[in-house]
Amino acid sequence: MADNRDDFIIALRYALLKKGAKQKFSLFFLISFSVLIIFLDKISLPITTFTRSVLNDIVYQISFVASTPGKVFNYLNDEKSEHFNIVNTNIILKEEIKALKSERYDALFLMTENTILKQALKLGSAKNLGDEASIRARVALDHNSPYSKSLSINKGKKDGIIKGMTVFSQSYLIGTIIEANYFTARVLLITDLNSKIPVVLQDTGVNAILAGAGKKTDLTLEYLPDDIELLPNKIIYTSGKDGFLSSGLPVAETYLNKKNEFKIKSLADPQQASIVHITRGQFNK
Repeated sequence: MADNRDDFIIALRYALLKKGAKQKFSLFFLISFSVLIIFLDKISLPITTFTRSVLNDIVYQISFVASTPGKVFNYLNDEKSEHFNIVNTNIILKEEIKALKSERYDALFLMTENTILKQALKLGSAKNLGDEASIRARVALDHNSPYSKSLSINKGKKDGIIKGMTVFSQSYLIGTIIEANYFTARVLLITDLNSKIPVVLQDTGVNAILAGAGKKTDLTLEYLPDDIELLPNKIIYTSGKDGFLSSGLPVAETYLNKKNEFKIKSLADPQQASIVHITRGQFNK
């Protein structure tokens, strides 16, 4: 009897080891296992409920980890797009602020001029030397010392540069031509100790001389009346009384430094100028 049972087991093993039998057995096993899982799920045993919860947690965690790279990529892509949008918006806003500042300076000067005209009880107009094309030049050399401030440019007499012409950087006055050679010229900056510009103060009829002192943040006003009270955040314009510079060119601004001291600074930064425009005295627009 035992021999017959052993022969049956050997025959069953041989049948299961065949390739076709393996596939049938695997399919049968999977079906049986699925039926078992469904059965256990239906009867809701504590062990099956716990196992299902554990498996659900594992699936959720795997899904979360698998989706993280995609979320990170989308986040970085959104941040990159937002960054470029902010950069472009910043460039546009800077241009708008620059244009608004120019318009503000023009409006403030008109108010100042109107005050002067009212005080004089007569009508008049600012001297205008006419619209002339500006000459564009590149800064070739910066002559920089504690009090002597000048630039050399790569345009000279052959390009129409003559002594006394006015030099602008980004629409702000930075100096005048003091020496014109055939190929080059030298610019005396408004921050130089020898620079003297007739100016008028915003919202007043007070005239003075704007003098350099070696720094763009430390200009001085000479020949001011004793009773004048200077206020911060006021624009200083050319008065045109030198007979060459047009009136109304914004040159400097009053301010309070960190020590709450009253100071005057240039609106332009002459030391940072790389491209300049030379005219015969009018505003470079």
